Amino acid sequence: MSELRIRHLDHRYGLTEVLADINLDLHKAETLALVGPSGCGKSTLLHLVAGLLTPTQGLIQSQFLTPACVFQQPRLLPWKNALDNICLGLKAKGDAKTVRHQQGLLWGRQLGLSAADLGKYPHELSGGMQSRVALARALAIKPDLLLLDEPFSALDIGLKAQLYSLLSTQVQQSGTAVLMITHDLMEAVRLADRIVMMAAAPGRLVKEITLDLPTAQRSDAWVYEHTALFMQMDEIRLGFGLQASLMAAAAISADDVARPS
Repeated sequence: MSELRIRHLDHRYGLTEVLADINLDLHKAETLALVGPSGCGKSTLLHLVAGLLTPTQGLIQSQFLTPACVFQQPRLLPWKNALDNICLGLKAKGDAKTVRHQQGLLWGRQLGLSAADLGKYPHELSGGMQSRVALARALAIKPDLLLLDEPFSALDIGLKAQLYSLLSTQVQQSGTAVLMITHDLMEAVRLADRIVMMAAAPGRLVKEITLDLPTAQRSDAWVYEHTALFMQMDEIRLGFGLQASLMAAAAISADDVARPS
């Protein structure tokens, strides 16, 4: 059995159908990217998986024991400094103060935060530093499932590249499964083992693409080429509200580099 299994999931807000007949699996050490336009229910689906919402109908079964979430907004506690924010999950686990501070310092350093940075409060940190603190807080508890709700969307290219590398290393070394949502197809092509395209009204899955090349071997040129190639697929274009491509049939000779299913 897959470690996360979703079957025939529906969700409504009042009379509005937000998600319809969602079926997904996620395995250990796998990164699955949900891609789609704003309003297609990506965040709602992630919140359902996290247990923050109760589905209207359907099944969510998870064997993961230590999930962690990182949201688009860092959501740091303003009355705690960066180090104490990183240590929140460790404190909830019951770790002694000295132990959790050692771990917090370790994760802070791995994410490029100095001792001075870790002593600052959220309002004293740049947006990029706040994002690093939020990611460190999630990774500090050694999650077996990491749920990412567009945490990189507001970051500059250089910082994104650093955090992409850290995330890939975490998956490879710890076997963490990642469910990430993004509206950035190129980000998904860079990081994911599988990409699932969502469309809106109601939110539904319309296309799945499996990427066979390991993330560590994906060059910038490979990422650009495959992003452009996938943008010729009608399901991808229509999901983003674009016209269908007349070249789609010819361009989807991508079976030698990707395996859409």
